Amino acid sequence: MDNIEKKLEDNIDHIKNLFNQTSDLVVRKLKFGIEKSEHAAIIYIDGIIDSEIIQDFVIRPLLDFTKTSEKNDIINLVSEVIETADVKMGTNFQELTDALINGKTAILFEDHDIGIIVDTPKWNERSLEEAQGERVPHGPIIGLTEKLKTNINILRSIIKSPKLCVENKEIGLISKTHISVIYMYGLVDKGVLEKVKSRISNLSVKYILEARIIDEAIEGHKSIFTLNKTTERPDVLASALYEGKVGIIVDGTPFAIITPSLFIDAFQTPDDYYFKAGRFTTRFIRFIGFFLSVYLPAIYVTLEKFHQDEYSKKVVKSLFSDGELLPAFWEMLFLMFLLKILTDASFRIPKSAIILVSLVATIVIGETAVTAKIIHPASLITIGITFLASFLIVYRGLADAVGTLRFLFLLIAVFFGFTGLVAGTTILILYMTNLKSAGVPYLSPLIPFRYEELKDTLYRGDLRSLLNSKHLYPDNN
Repeated sequence: MDNIEKKLEDNIDHIKNLFNQTSDLVVRKLKFGIEKSEHAAIIYIDGIIDSEIIQDFVIRPLLDFTKTSEKNDIINLVSEVIETADVKMGTNFQELTDALINGKTAILFEDHDIGIIVDTPKWNERSLEEAQGERVPHGPIIGLTEKLKTNINILRSIIKSPKLCVENKEIGLISKTHISVIYMYGLVDKGVLEKVKSRISNLSVKYILEARIIDEAIEGHKSIFTLNKTTERPDVLASALYEGKVGIIVDGTPFAIITPSLFIDAFQTPDDYYFKAGRFTTRFIRFIGFFLSVYLPAIYVTLEKFHQDEYSKKVVKSLFSDGELLPAFWEMLFLMFLLKILTDASFRIPKSAIILVSLVATIVIGETAVTAKIIHPASLITIGITFLASFLIVYRGLADAVGTLRFLFLLIAVFFGFTGLVAGTTILILYMTNLKSAGVPYLSPLIPFRYEELKDTLYRGDLRSLLNSKHLYPDNN
């Protein structure tokens, strides 16, 4: 049975079976009309609806309904007296079940094969809070929440323009999740928009619990680099939309996906545009941090293994070897492994235990390992600088890539030295040159070189010029 039948009890039983007799499905039967001759049933899922709306704007108008009319017109008359903003008709059970699980209320009538769907949701959500992963010393501080409508509300409070377009979609075979594709009409790159919508439309999954599945679908293929950017800041999302990019928000996820995302985007932060100072130096420092976090352990191992004889014994003893148990390569691996454990544990354990774990790690890594001649102090300093430098860009999409590249270049260094590092870097650049984010070259505007786009890459250009310029992205060809 796909369509609503005229027998009210049969319709109620079928809906109950569709929801597997769940106990939070509420069926409220009532009589209304002149001499209470009309029979109806109000159906909703308890806990996700606003009971006051149902009581005041659905049940009360129905009980006060005294209009006379032909039997076939009763549905239209009832829909007119219901005092909620969103009222529509439904003719099949798929429409009713989709509405019920989204916090809406269905009204069915005896001798009628049409139902009324009323918008009555009341979802619990946390209040607006500071963005934790993308904090800035100056500028807006609120972050996105888990509720899609709240995020759209925040975004529209920033972008007050009719050009802001929101296209809603539902993804999932077992449980449908709402997602919104957001862009600025007239500013968005049409090729990027069509590619994003096509890849999302081709996605077929049972359910979505996290936005990563949408992220992977838009990326199109596997890569060690993240080809889409995620942000929890609505101002970052708004800025990306003004630049002609596309945003995707998934209901239940406090992050927005931005595409295309280029390599240079990982070195930009919101406070670049809120401060006058650092417009020529800040991003350069972040570039240095990226190269240190990727290459520094490999360079240290290369110098220790292949170039010790070029330095005096005093320098060798101070920097490379003073009777330690492990050679430099294994020292690097050992320290990277311990710091990875510490980082992972910091996000998993209770906050009250973080200080204890940090203290233990400091004793194990900083004092005991050096005193016991397991690792050299210079190795500890090298890894310390490496991880400190990586914190400049880990929250902007390069964390996984940096970790992978650091390990790969460390392996290359221990076998091939500087020659291997140069060859590996050349291969890496060629690999990155072939990457595309939603059809846009990942290294753009550096490769292919686009002079007009350099005003917001290695440095932050004049704000007035940036705001008034239109970003153009090279296409697939």
